[in-house]
Amino acid sequence: MQQFEDIMAKNPNLDAFIPTGGFPQFLPDANRAAVAPYKDKIASKALALVVADTLPVQIDQMKEGLSLGQVGQRPFEMGYKTMIALKDMKDGKAPPADPTYTGLDVCTPQTADTCVAK
Repeated sequence: MQQFEDIMAKNPNLDAFIPTGGFPQFLPDANRAAVAPYKDKIASKALALVVADTLPVQIDQMKEGLSLGQVGQRPFEMGYKTMIALKDMKDGKAPPADPTYTGLDVCTPQTADTCVAK
């Protein structure tokens, strides 16, 4: 949150900010305090704030207008595909392609209720 506040203070006309980790949103009250002054800019799309990860606490904040989007990995699918690959290799099959794509969840306020893979 401090980095966001510092960067925005030094660059008031910045039109995009993309944290590569969702950590600020894991502390929702502190994140709200840092981002709330920019809600109008986010709503008008004058500031594209798009954050990594799609945990429920983050989706809730996106619904509140504190980001324009969330992009998240699929850890369950990563683990599942890893176990299948290990079993296949144990059984003599070839290892999977490298890299093995497990997908991403790309969420916007309009898709917030359906964007995260189940």
